[in-house]
Amino acid sequence: MKLTPQNIMHHELIGLDTEIVDSTNSSLIGIEGRIVDETKNLMIVESDDKERNIPKSCSSFIFTIPSFNGKRYLPLKIKVDGKLLLSQPENRIQTKFKKKFRK
Repeated sequence: MKLTPQNIMHHELIGLDTEIVDSTNSSLIGIEGRIVDETKNLMIVESDDKERNIPKSCSSFIFTIPSFNGKRYLPLKIKVDGKLLLSQPENRIQTKFKKKFRK
C-alpha cells in the first residue's frame, strides 16, 4: 500500500523526516530530523548526529513523505498530533482510525 496523507497512521514511520511543531516542552519545538526508532510512547529522532527522545503524548509532528507526480519529486508535509500515535507501532499499523489529519 502506497504511503499517502490518508493512511499515514497505518504505515511504518521509521525513516521519515519529521519536525516537532508543537509541544508542552518548549525546548523540543523546532527539532528536525529523521525517525530512527519508535516505541509506544516515544519517537527517537536523529538530529545533528544526536538521537533525541520525543514524547508522543505532548507533541505534534510534521512528517515529510515522498510523493512523485509523473517525473517530479514533490514532498508532502502532514501534521499529526502525537496523541494519535500513542500505541506500539506494530499494533497501530493494524488498527483503524477516524480521519484526523491535516495537510
